[in-house]
Amino acid sequence: MRRAQQLGRYHLLDRIAFGGMAEIYRAKTFDAHGHGHLVAVKRVLAHLAEDDDFIQMLVDEAKIASLLRHGNIARVYEFARAHGEYFIAMEHVDGKDTRTILERCRQKKRPMPPEHAAYVAAEVASALHAAHTAVDGKRRPLRIVHRDVSPSNIIVSYTGEVKLCDFGIAKATLSKVNTKTGVIKGKVKYMSPEQALGRKLDHRSDVFSLGSCLYEMLTRVPPFTASNEMDLLIKVRDAKYRPIADLVPSTPPEIEAIADRCLTRSRAQRYQTAAEVEADLRAFLRRYVPNYSRSHLGRYVRKAFAAEIERELRMLEEYVLADDVSDDVGENLIARDPEDVAPAAVPFQPRPTGTASHAVADSQVTRAGEDPDGEHSTTAERRPDHVADGFDLHGAHTMILDPARHVARARSRTQPPPVPPPRPRNPSAPPPVPPARPRTRTQPPRPVLDFGDEIHHEETMILDRGRLRPGRG
Repeated sequence: MRRAQQLGRYHLLDRIAFGGMAEIYRAKTFDAHGHGHLVAVKRVLAHLAEDDDFIQMLVDEAKIASLLRHGNIARVYEFARAHGEYFIAMEHVDGKDTRTILERCRQKKRPMPPEHAAYVAAEVASALHAAHTAVDGKRRPLRIVHRDVSPSNIIVSYTGEVKLCDFGIAKATLSKVNTKTGVIKGKVKYMSPEQALGRKLDHRSDVFSLGSCLYEMLTRVPPFTASNEMDLLIKVRDAKYRPIADLVPSTPPEIEAIADRCLTRSRAQRYQTAAEVEADLRAFLRRYVPNYSRSHLGRYVRKAFAAEIERELRMLEEYVLADDVSDDVGENLIARDPEDVAPAAVPFQPRPTGTASHAVADSQVTRAGEDPDGEHSTTAERRPDHVADGFDLHGAHTMILDPARHVARARSRTQPPPVPPPRPRNPSAPPPVPPARPRTRTQPPRPVLDFGDEIHHEETMILDRGRLRPGRG
């Protein structure tokens, strides 16, 4: 068994990525109902925790991403400090980043099929357009520029979902850290020419970077390569690359034309919005593979990483939570500035102490062998035996039903209504006179039902009158 390490609301499992600034863990946490959830936790490396500019950059990242609500953007839950460490908790996408997928393509010496490359790029373009056109609570444009669109920041799930993540160096009007002119941030290999020159950027820079990703998916190699960073900057600045057809002659010319237009050096001749890129990629997909859907991409990724998926599932089953779970959830730093819009409450807690209506009422806390999909409740708060799902059995009214009358009533409801007697054929005959109703309203007394000892052997039904429809009580 492996023991998880707690950090705030989260229990860190395996490390799934590592970089020079932070490391990313798969983590488990619990909602208010005790259901377990997998999340991704980006933990800042210790030597950067004292760098105020870097911490502010992470605050900006969390703040920007928390304002974005789009199906192709990985959701950010909080940026917090707990146990003396800084971290960002975000949506966990069960899959592989595109960089890992491209590494597998290089191992097999086959590029990503054009339909998959087009679909991934179209989904990222949709996410970028949502970010580029985002507004704040007062409908003011945020003018977000991602500035780091690269394969490592595009995650494809095993079900075919595509998520854009890591707004760590994104530029927006609410960013507190200002980028000086001439300062280059991002991965040089996927930069736009204006970004490589340190110029002021707009959303068209992200369009160029998306084109670089599309180029690599179609060819297995980036459009710009060099032996050192200075030569690479010069190649990116000039935006000169080998045509896709020279590297992969079977590439459809329509998708090659889309990549070329994204990679145009002149911003005026480039696609002006990410929405235009998405529209052309969707149109290509409809012509090239009319029946393409997300499930096709999911099958492709699952087939390529079948062994890894099985190994990851077995590994997750080995983790157990610590016996002394702390209630210290840390301090959410996104809302520490009074000018900021307060984010939504984080829907997680460190302990599996919630209550689920479908869970077994048992006070024992189970902390091992949980479903890796995070759909099972690990703990249920014990309720009194007479209380179930908000219904108090002892406080309910009791009615004794005569079984014979109950059966007769049920049969009468299933039988058709009686057919009235036919009218006489003589049209001149007067209609039959109905019997006169009694004038008195006094009802005859109901007979006293004497069930005897047989009542103890009859079936019992408990009716919740609050749930009955009006008129049926």
